[in-house]
Amino acid sequence: MPGRLPEDLAAAGIATADVAAIVLTHLHSDHVGWALPGWTPFPHARVVVQRADVEAFAAARGDDLLAEPDRLHVLDGDADLGPGVRAVATPGHTPGHQCVLVSAADERMLISGDLFVHAVQLLDPELAYRYDADADQGRVTRRALLREAGAASASWLAPSHLGEPFWRTGK
Repeated sequence: MPGRLPEDLAAAGIATADVAAIVLTHLHSDHVGWALPGWTPFPHARVVVQRADVEAFAAARGDDLLAEPDRLHVLDGDADLGPGVRAVATPGHTPGHQCVLVSAADERMLISGDLFVHAVQLLDPELAYRYDADADQGRVTRRALLREAGAASASWLAPSHLGEPFWRTGK
């Protein structure tokens, strides 16, 4: 697997055994990486994912790679995950795509997964992405999230595939 997540966490003083949860935005191979059973260096972490993605993933593969009931935390829509952390269902790219909203005081950051895969989608949310499972639903979801971010007093967007990791939106 590419990446240096375990090493970067160690450099920050975080042991992989201390990681309690891994929130997956969706179940595409470039987003599940360190969370897959048998591959993960996070032995105690629960894996948080939307039911619609678990079902679509199982149907496509003919099995359920994530079937570890003691580790899998399956959601059906928006859910509070802990103080200041909320999963937000954002279907379109995949049936169970979700974003993670992190809030502290009056600041909010949306980890947007593949909701926006091209910077131009921030300007024109109508533009679909080739790998969206449901392009029409993706458009609806992007419009709604951009409307909400524009109304917020202080928001940050953390997309997965764009060059700059964070953009300040809102007022």
